[in-house]
Amino acid sequence: MIVAGLQKLAKRKGPYDVSPGLLDYLTMDTYAFPAGHASRAAMLSKFLLNHLVLAIPLRILLVLWAFCVGFSRVMIGRHHITDVLSGFVFGYLQFRLVELIWMSSNTCQMLISIW
Repeated sequence: MIVAGLQKLAKRKGPYDVSPGLLDYLTMDTYAFPAGHASRAAMLSKFLLNHLVLAIPLRILLVLWAFCVGFSRVMIGRHHITDVLSGFVFGYLQFRLVELIWMSSNTCQMLISIW
């Protein structure tokens, strides 16, 4: 919702001004800044890197996956490179927000036992 709100505020079109289809209107993906796919990929990869114990090769693959998601959006002409880079930044900021409100399992168990 943060990215969709920022897109509605900025109203920046993609580099080739690809006309949005019906699915784009339904998913609110009509503007390019910031890149929603890149923000979600950055947030998910950072979250998984922090909360899972992964071997080094898997960590590298996870980061490469996030960069490939962003790069693919530039390659298909949906976003400028600055849209993708800002999407990565907003994804990291969304991750920090999730970390601020994240509750430990002990806290969750205590809240459930009170209820």
